[in-house]
Amino acid sequence: MPRITPLQKPYPPEFDARMKILMRGADPLVLFTTLAKHDRAWTKFGGGSLLDKGSPLSMRQREIVIDRTTAKCGCEYEWGIHVAGFATHIGLTDAQIQATVRGDANDPAWTDGGERTLIATVDALLDRKRLTDVEWAALRDHFSEEQALEIIQLVAFYHGVSLISGALDLPLEANAARFPAA
Repeated sequence: MPRITPLQKPYPPEFDARMKILMRGADPLVLFTTLAKHDRAWTKFGGGSLLDKGSPLSMRQREIVIDRTTAKCGCEYEWGIHVAGFATHIGLTDAQIQATVRGDANDPAWTDGGERTLIATVDALLDRKRLTDVEWAALRDHFSEEQALEIIQLVAFYHGVSLISGALDLPLEANAARFPAA
């Protein structure tokens, strides 16, 4: 049971309208209904999101960063939502999905240098909270300055989402993927 009881139907009109667009007819996520109980928390959360159509990254690049970040943070809740919602659409293989949880940048599932760099960047940021000059140069070899900033912001935002989900002990969503067995 979550530590904060989520909003229940009927939802406030503004929240309901936003969810109908964002969720495309599906029920809102527990994360959303929990944060939306408090306007400031919901507004600040929504303001930090990077899932708009203006991203300088491809959807595949964005999702690799999100999947690796949430997996490395041990956040099965958010990882499962993104894998279930996007992995097939962006062409992640079963081996790549597994590698977001159990692999590293040298995992043979990653054949593209840019994707290896995404994994290495997430790992460096989460492990050491910084990039070395060599890691920054590798990132810039594959991504523009704007893309590099987006990658860093995605890691930061989904690290925060992972902390929120864990602190609130959110139950896994019914249709979300589960971490692969070890």
